[in-house]
Amino acid sequence: MEASPIALRKRSEADIEKVRATAGTYDPLVSVIIPTYNYASYLPRAVGSCLDQSRRKVEIIVVDDGSTDGTANVIREMGKGVIYVTQQNKGVSSARNAGLSVARGEFVVFLDADDYLTADALETRLRAFLDEPDMDFVITATYSRKMGGDVLAGDSGPARDFVSDTMDRMLLERRIPFATCAVLVRSQVAKRFVFPLHLSNGEDIVYFTKVFFGRKGAFLSRPTAVTFSHQDSLRHRMEEIERQGNALIETIFDDPYYEGRLNYLRRNFTAYRNLEFFRRFYRSGNSRAAGRCLARAVAASPMTLLKVDYLIKFLRLSGANYSSLFEQHWSQAEQYMKGSAKKIHFFR
Repeated sequence: MEASPIALRKRSEADIEKVRATAGTYDPLVSVIIPTYNYASYLPRAVGSCLDQSRRKVEIIVVDDGSTDGTANVIREMGKGVIYVTQQNKGVSSARNAGLSVARGEFVVFLDADDYLTADALETRLRAFLDEPDMDFVITATYSRKMGGDVLAGDSGPARDFVSDTMDRMLLERRIPFATCAVLVRSQVAKRFVFPLHLSNGEDIVYFTKVFFGRKGAFLSRPTAVTFSHQDSLRHRMEEIERQGNALIETIFDDPYYEGRLNYLRRNFTAYRNLEFFRRFYRSGNSRAAGRCLARAVAASPMTLLKVDYLIKFLRLSGANYSSLFEQHWSQAEQYMKGSAKKIHFFR
């Protein structure tokens, strides 16, 4: 049973003083959980980035989700420095949950098999706890890298470090960049929750919204991980995204765990999430799927159509007749503007 953390949990003064007194020798075990499915070609880089950390107290857990590409041989060649867990193919959420169940570290990091950490990732994140020992997690900026390229691009997150107990809202409002591999969380918090098995896209947002909710954490503007985009990446499996529909939104905002405290974010989150998928489908030439996503975005926030870029793409969509939908939501947008100019919100 998950206890509701409405009140920000306070750590005892004795615990805080203990951390500060041992700052010079503070060296907790960090468990890095790497789920993988037929990513044998990427796995050595991910595992290698853990082995090459500037601090050595790392537990590496690779969870093989039923791979058929020789992943077991790759792990075997790495020696005894990796804990290897195997299971039948059940999906990335199940693999992460399996890794979490055997993790022994005081802190946990989830690293996808195609991403990797910078050499000082764990040291940088742990250092933040020396300044703020009552925190439960740290999230950092990341670099991104595309297939066939060697250039690391930084994300467009905040330019400064800060501490907050409203990081859950910042995540849902996209005010901080987010990648699964960018978070370091205390195990005692991480193990209170599980990744949802019914989602194949956005399952990490569901999980970390709960981790962040009502808890104090830090954002670090220094990138400590690299996310790698390629054709096989889960982030770009369009069929899964289309099949899932609005399940992510429902899973977050219909959850009684939050006691309705996040409901005010639902419309905007629904709009921007569907706009994100609209862009992907539009670029891939799937006009029908793009139209459905845009329709859901406009239904959640009619003001979406006031951004010229989306309006032009909306009108260009082929293969389906969206004229009646356009007229309906354009009328809503006009009424919205007349009601209060202060309510106008342009999605970035």
